[in-house]
Amino acid sequence: MKMVLPKEHGTWMMFFLPYALGAVFSGPTLVHIPFLIGWFFLYLSATPWLSQLRNAKLRKQMRPWALTYTAIGLLFCVPVMLFYVELLWLGFIIMLLFCVNIVFVLRKQERHLLNDLCGIAIFSFGAPAAFVIGTDDLTSDAILLWAVVTFYFSGTAFYVKSLIRERKNTSFHKTSHIYHGLMLLVPWLFGLGTLALAFVPGTLKDWFTPRDKHIRPLTVGIIEICNAVVFFLLILWVSPF
Repeated sequence: MKMVLPKEHGTWMMFFLPYALGAVFSGPTLVHIPFLIGWFFLYLSATPWLSQLRNAKLRKQMRPWALTYTAIGLLFCVPVMLFYVELLWLGFIIMLLFCVNIVFVLRKQERHLLNDLCGIAIFSFGAPAAFVIGTDDLTSDAILLWAVVTFYFSGTAFYVKSLIRERKNTSFHKTSHIYHGLMLLVPWLFGLGTLALAFVPGTLKDWFTPRDKHIRPLTVGIIEICNAVVFFLLILWVSPF
C-alpha cells in the first residue's frame, strides 16, 4: 500500500522551519528529538483525516494511515507534554484551529484564504513548542517567535495565491503587495526594526514577480523553499530572541 503523504511542497517547509527556529533560539536538547518525531507524525495524520472528510469513499484507504500516524505521534508527544504542561495549552489551541480547518473542508471551501491562515498558525506553533522544551517556560519570546513565523508564512500564502489561483485578480495582487509592505513596517512599530530585514527578500520577491505569465506550481514551491532558507538565516542574524 502506497504511503499517504502531503502533496503540497510548501507545507514541508512550514512544518520544519518554525520548529527549527524554536529549537535553535531556546537551545537544542535531546528532548527536542522525540517531540519532533511525534509532531511530524501528527502533521502527516492531517492528510488522511481530511481526505476522508473530502471524500467518504476514501475512508477505507485513509483510515489505517490516519490512525497509525496519530498513534505514533501521540506515543512520542504525550510523554513530553506531561513534563512540559505549557505544551498542553498549545495543543488545545492547535485543536481549535484544526476544527476551523475541518469546517472549511466540510463546506467545500478549502481554498479560502482564512483556511490557509489557520493552517499556517497551526504549523507555526512548532516554534513555541520547541521553545518551551528548551526553556521549560512559555515566554514572551516564544509567543513573539510564533507571531513572526506566522506573519512570514501568511505572506507566502498571499504570494502563492497571487501567482496561481488569483493570477488574473489584480486587486488580490495589490492586496499581496500591501501585505508585504506591512511586513517591513510592522516590526518598526513594535520597536523591532532590525527584524524587518528578514522580510526584505520576500517583499522584493512579491513586488517584482510578474503576474502576467504562468509559473508552474513546482517552480513556485522551489522559490518558496529557497526564500524560507534565506528567511531562516536572516532571522538568526537579526534575532531579537
